[in-house]
Amino acid sequence: MPEQHATGSQPGSGTSTGVLIFGSCVSRDTFTFLPDTFRLLSYVARQSSISVGAPADGVAARLKELPSAFQNRVVRGDVRGDLLDTASRLVADIDLVLVDLIDERGGVVAVGGGYVTKLSELWNAGGAAATTGGRHVPFATDEHFALWSTAARRIADRLQELGLLERAIVLRTPWASRMPSGAAVPVPHWMTPPATANAQYERYFELLGELGYEVVTLPDDLALSTEEHQWGASPFHYLDAAYEHLAGRITDVVARRASDHAQR
Repeated sequence: MPEQHATGSQPGSGTSTGVLIFGSCVSRDTFTFLPDTFRLLSYVARQSSISVGAPADGVAARLKELPSAFQNRVVRGDVRGDLLDTASRLVADIDLVLVDLIDERGGVVAVGGGYVTKLSELWNAGGAAATTGGRHVPFATDEHFALWSTAARRIADRLQELGLLERAIVLRTPWASRMPSGAAVPVPHWMTPPATANAQYERYFELLGELGYEVVTLPDDLALSTEEHQWGASPFHYLDAAYEHLAGRITDVVARRASDHAQR
C-alpha cells in the first residue's frame, strides 16, 4: 500500500478541523472548549509513548471486561500500542494532533515482549494478575526517560512521515496544587505531589520541543483545580478559565498555520 500523508482540510480554512487526541482528560476536556468546527476523530487515552508499537502479548486474554466501553477500548488499545495504527488509518482526515503527557505518570510494565501503561483502568481490568511476572518501570526514573525518549523519537519520525508532526500541538499543563480559595488540592497518598511531578516532567517536554512539536503552556496562575470540575478536584482537573486559555491558544496556532500555508 502506498504511503499516505495528511490530506484533510487545511486547519483554520473555515471547514471542520479533524482532531486526533493522544493524551488524557486534559486534552479531552480542552477539546470541549474548542469551536464547533473542531471534530473529534479519535481519542487515544491511557497509552504511554513507550507502549506505542510495543504490544504486550498474552495480556489482553487475561483481562476482564470493564463496565465502560470507553475504558475497555483504551485498555486494550494500550495493550496493542495502537496510536500509530490509528493515526495511519485516519491520516487523510487529521488536521490537528493534540498531545499531553498526564498519562505517563504511572510508568509502564514490561511484559509479554512489550509494555503496558500502569494506570487505574488497567488495574481495574485485572492488570495486576494479567501482568504477573512483568517489571514496573516508574515514571521519571532514568530508565523510564530513556525508554520514553526512544519511543518519542520513533513516534515523531512516523508522524513526520505521515505529514502530521507539523499539525501537532503539545499541552504543557503544570499540575495544580491549589484551588482559587487557596485551599490545597487533595492528593492521594500514592500520587506524586504536584511540585515534584512538575519538576519530573521538565525533561520530557524539553525533548518534545526539540523533536519539533509546538508546545502550548498553561500559565502557572491558571493552573488551579476546582471541586466544580465534573470529575472533582485533582492536580490535572482545572478551572474552566484554564481550558478556555488552552483552547484559545490552540485556535490561534491552527489559524496561524492556515495563514502560513496560504502564503506559500
